[in-house]
Amino acid sequence: MLEQLKNNQNKETQVDTEDSLVITNPRHQDILSGQIYKDKSTLKSVLSYYAIKNHFQYMVQKSCSKEYSIVCLDRKCKWSLRASINGTTQEFIIRKYYWIYTCSLEIRFGDQHQTTSKLIGDCIKPNFLNIKTTTTPKDIRSDLNDRYGIKMNYMKAWRSREHALKNLRGKSKEPYSLLPSYLYMLQKTSSRSILEIKTGEDNSLLFLFMVLDASLKGWPKCKPIIVVDGTFLKATYGGTLLLVHKMLEVKNLHLHFVLKTWENDKSWEWFFKKLREAYGVREGQCLISNRHESIIKETKQVYPEITHGNCMFYLLSNLKTTYKKHAKKYREPLFGATTAYTVEF
Repeated sequence: MLEQLKNNQNKETQVDTEDSLVITNPRHQDILSGQIYKDKSTLKSVLSYYAIKNHFQYMVQKSCSKEYSIVCLDRKCKWSLRASINGTTQEFIIRKYYWIYTCSLEIRFGDQHQTTSKLIGDCIKPNFLNIKTTTTPKDIRSDLNDRYGIKMNYMKAWRSREHALKNLRGKSKEPYSLLPSYLYMLQKTSSRSILEIKTGEDNSLLFLFMVLDASLKGWPKCKPIIVVDGTFLKATYGGTLLLVHKMLEVKNLHLHFVLKTWENDKSWEWFFKKLREAYGVREGQCLISNRHESIIKETKQVYPEITHGNCMFYLLSNLKTTYKKHAKKYREPLFGATTAYTVEF
């Protein structure tokens, strides 16, 4: 008899969703009694965005795998909502909903509990779809305050930014763990390419050197001019990515790549030795770079027979930084001087 009553109760609470609209959008705007949500997570997300948009706060009375019940943070306000699972499915149905809220202004415009770093991270994800776009925690704080009136401290904005980046691009650590597999497959498909990883005692990445077979074949047809340039990696683990350019007669560029965890004498010595092993030395060869002390020092040791020149763009940048008052006047005379021929008597 008891078992039959339980079965009848389940039949009453379970709703057939074939003819009902199941809400899957975590930013669904309207909340009504009887609405069916894909799962509890979707329901919680919708409620959080709803609370932010309408400037009120709630607290959880009960939360488990079968039920979710919330009330307004203001004890005097009667706003409340109760949802429960739809039979044996993962769906949640709003069973009871009292939508009128009469909470005080102090609570409605105070620090909103629903604005977790995870929720904000999901909200700002579109800002990071373009890798060229830079969004700082300061930008996030200003943007969320203007759009939703949300006030947050710097650390919360930073955690939100990290959550958004993690969702879009994964953890910073994961790509490094894929490097050995990537290089192995690259060696399989291009056996003449030069690939080498150097790790520390704790198996952490120190240096990565990669030269493709196409670059090695194209080097004899290039002018014997090597340009070394680098960019700082601004992810969690930092480092420097070096690009080595070799100029063709038609001014196209061959490249090879080097990843270093820091810039010092030891790292530059390792790099230039690998560069010499891969390409050798040609008659009339020269190397162009910025004026980094370690580059100048290690070039003289590894390449004593070639000419080492300074990049005119770096020289121009240094001039503009040092003499800011007349910065716009330096470009034409500097480039004229650097491209002029020197006649030896």
